[in-house]
Amino acid sequence: MVAEILAGLALVQSAVKGIRGAIGTAKDVSEIAGDIDNLFKGSSQVAKSKTPNPILAKWDSVLKRKLGDSADRFSIGNVAKAHIERKMADEALDQMSLLINRRFGHGTWDNIILEQKELVEKHKSARKKERERKAKQLDAAFEIMKNIVVLLIGTVAIIGIVFWAKTK
Repeated sequence: MVAEILAGLALVQSAVKGIRGAIGTAKDVSEIAGDIDNLFKGSSQVAKSKTPNPILAKWDSVLKRKLGDSADRFSIGNVAKAHIERKMADEALDQMSLLINRRFGHGTWDNIILEQKELVEKHKSARKKERERKAKQLDAAFEIMKNIVVLLIGTVAIIGIVFWAKTK
């Protein structure tokens, strides 16, 4: 529920605080995995976000005063706000990579990112294979149905010919 209430940057910042608090006492990365997930979810939300973020309300009001209020998503104010949000999320990700690398050794963050990408690729590959398997099953079922229809038509034709021959 909390993750649903917090939007984009707020989620990123809460994840950063959680990781900072647990990083000293954590024995391994799995103890802070939930916060890392929240960090990436928040980053993703910021990247996709089209709604204003409460944390950046101050920036938003400054930009509106200086540049004017516009509902146009291409206005300089909206573009600037989105850019600043992305920069802040990137900054939080950089901070986390430094903290995790400092605590668990050089390259840990890169290994986490690499492993996550590999898991996503494996998942995509498995889904693709499953879709191909289902398509083959569907093709096989269609072929069987086609053969049954041909046999039924042939049977009806033979019965019709036999019936026609007997009536003559």
